[in-house]
Amino acid sequence: MIAPNTIVGGRYKVVRPLGGGGMKLVYLAEDLRLASRRCALAEMVDSLTNAEMQRQAATAFQREADMLAQLSNEHIPRIYDYFSEQNRHYLVMEYIEGATLDEELKRAGGKLDAPRTIDIAIQVLDTLIYLHGLSPPVIYRDLKPSNVMLSGTGQAKLIDFGIARHFQPLSNATMIGTQGYAPPEQYRGKVELRSDLYALGATMHHCLTGRDPSQEAPFSFPPIKQIAPDIPAALAAVVDQALEYDIDKRVATAQEFRRRLIEIKDGLATPNTASGAAPATVSQPRRKASRPQLKLPLGTPGNHAATPSDPIAEAATVLIDPNEIACPGCGRRIPSDSRFCSYCATDLRHVLGPANVAGNPEAKTADLRPVFHREPSRRLHHRRHLKRAVLILIAIFALGFVATRLIAYINSYGSASAPGSSIGPPPPEFGAEPGEPFNPPSERAAAIRRALDLEGYSNVQFKIEGDTIVLWGNVPTEADRMVVQTIIFTVGNIYSLEDHIKVTDTW
Repeated sequence: MIAPNTIVGGRYKVVRPLGGGGMKLVYLAEDLRLASRRCALAEMVDSLTNAEMQRQAATAFQREADMLAQLSNEHIPRIYDYFSEQNRHYLVMEYIEGATLDEELKRAGGKLDAPRTIDIAIQVLDTLIYLHGLSPPVIYRDLKPSNVMLSGTGQAKLIDFGIARHFQPLSNATMIGTQGYAPPEQYRGKVELRSDLYALGATMHHCLTGRDPSQEAPFSFPPIKQIAPDIPAALAAVVDQALEYDIDKRVATAQEFRRRLIEIKDGLATPNTASGAAPATVSQPRRKASRPQLKLPLGTPGNHAATPSDPIAEAATVLIDPNEIACPGCGRRIPSDSRFCSYCATDLRHVLGPANVAGNPEAKTADLRPVFHREPSRRLHHRRHLKRAVLILIAIFALGFVATRLIAYINSYGSASAPGSSIGPPPPEFGAEPGEPFNPPSERAAAIRRALDLEGYSNVQFKIEGDTIVLWGNVPTEADRMVVQTIIFTVGNIYSLEDHIKVTDTW
């Protein structure tokens, strides 16, 4: 938590926290270089421990921040700046004075009336029409009441594009969203444009009925008329259709969803003509001319090749082919838009190749398929050779270090276990987790404890479970972790090992 009045990035003074949790917190801040202009400062903490993964995550964060900064829509907060300080990454955004839809629901007693819900939904659909119409399309993926900000003038804006996910431990990139609002296909790692429409339907169902889907079993939406019989039948029908489990039965597009809601809104605004009086003409507000579609720096469907300065062709929120592919590491079938294999954790981002348009060349759906025959530039080729040489040197150094420590251990262990040597009782904490009652250790446990202590690894604890040894504790480097594992396998005479050791000084 950043304390108030702290200066971040040399120019942003924190005023107070706005919300968030876990790896991401958002603060109200003042830009000291621009007349103390108020802004929202999102802080994301890097929880990765591998240096290469940290570098890739920072690169992905910068790329997606660049993409978000070029979005131009009145319902999306503007991005002003982004920067990183050590393992903390910051995104500076437009500050929206107001409350979230979730907060408005709580103030209203848990649900909203039909006109208010329709008005908010139409604005959200305006935003989705813009995002889905980009080339390639952008899928929002996490639509829910807490991600819809309502300004003091009633304008709805989508916040939190999920950029903090880059700094989480390895996982499939598609597995984001919120239980209750995420559609079935998103749990399987496959999303498309109608996935956002399902999430909007879940949000509208919550607003109209007061039933919070995050507190219920997934995909268990009862028909709206069963819970709220006073809701107009046409409105209930379109929301129920958006929540169809079968994706082909849902509302087809955001444009169609918006058109049907406007027709329902016009019907609610038309006065009752049962008395024979002519209906009054309802003047519709003049809508702003739609802005031209913005071409993002992610390439067009016909040109997605990576440039030499950007060897990792990755765009996290871009619609890609929903079919499965074979992992190049283990060969198992995984979603084609995965960043990492969920079985063997192979990094797939460097194998995303040029995009091919699926089906009709005029189609808007981009199809990023893994290819393994790209011609790297001479500069990239040189960098790869240099990296390989550095890794070989590191491996040689690590093996030499392990061998030296192992020889020293064997010598010291042999002398310590010579006939006539006396060994005192082992310390009570090894071989048991904190809080467990102490049991006299076995001979094998005592030998392992002595070996670890002789090598200076008193911070490493272990527990023997049959033929498996569970390790935890701290070591300074990865080389020390390898030494500990070698000691365990040599002295413990085991078949399997569970390693939960933390490396405190990653490089």
